[in-house]
Amino acid sequence: MRLLARVILYVLLLAAPFVAASLWLDAHGETSPATVTGKREEIRPEHEPTGGWYSHRYLEVEFPRLAASGLGASLQVDSAEFEAYHPGDRITVRYFPCCPIFARLDGRTTRQVTWEAVREFGSDPLLDWALLGAVAMIVAARIASVVVVGAGVAWLVAGLVLLFPARLPRLPAGDETGARVAGVAEVTESPRRTQSRSSHTSWSRPELLRVPYTIVQLRFVPAGHVDSVLAVDEVDQASVAALAPGAVVRVRYMSAAPREAMLVGASRTFRQRNRFHFLFLVLGWVGIGTAAGLAWRLRGRRRAVAVP
Repeated sequence: MRLLARVILYVLLLAAPFVAASLWLDAHGETSPATVTGKREEIRPEHEPTGGWYSHRYLEVEFPRLAASGLGASLQVDSAEFEAYHPGDRITVRYFPCCPIFARLDGRTTRQVTWEAVREFGSDPLLDWALLGAVAMIVAARIASVVVVGAGVAWLVAGLVLLFPARLPRLPAGDETGARVAGVAEVTESPRRTQSRSSHTSWSRPELLRVPYTIVQLRFVPAGHVDSVLAVDEVDQASVAALAPGAVVRVRYMSAAPREAMLVGASRTFRQRNRFHFLFLVLGWVGIGTAAGLAWRLRGRRRAVAVP
């Protein structure tokens, strides 16, 4: 339990300065009227075998404190706020007096920002499974060897059920229209390859996917809308020809959820065929975690026998 307490303490110490600064901004930040000058969305792949991506949405704004320097600020907002505001709208921002470029919407609190960060961090099921299983192993190792074995079996079963379910392909439905390709990202391996700046050697051990896939950003104007929307679809690599930025393709979308538009004529078998990509990794984690818990129990018994 001491190890778990130390990990929690280190996480809290790292997060404390950022939370404190955000709370100070809530209570003492200066406010100012601002003008929305633009909107921006960033789509980033998660490089998961069965797909996944996350988006960040920003409002580009100008307000008097920054006008003299010719700078603007980017305010991260949620999907509802992004849809509600348009270029030319007047809003109120809250900013640090010393650093006005760091600003956010007035009324957007530390609680909202923290919850969004936690939700994004916890969006990876493999990471969630690994962290919760490690905590369970630490607790089990404090109790008894049989509990360690039971926790290992439960951890493995949970991994098989939660991480490798059958994934039926999604099919496009709804109204058909033309869309322009706004961005393309190819995912051929998982996890994402990373390199050090000095030696340029891989720190991770990515494995090639059985079925590579493409994350496509699609921009179009749904029927009855004034502004365009950005939709994201994931398809088998090369299942649609000429997927290059600027190309015009056909999509289908539901009027109630235009951001979930899907390419017409694309295949999406990668979710099903890549689902066991991390199977050996899961088996290895469970084996190592169970062995470590049993070794800790054995070490504790030896200490107890050695003490008169």
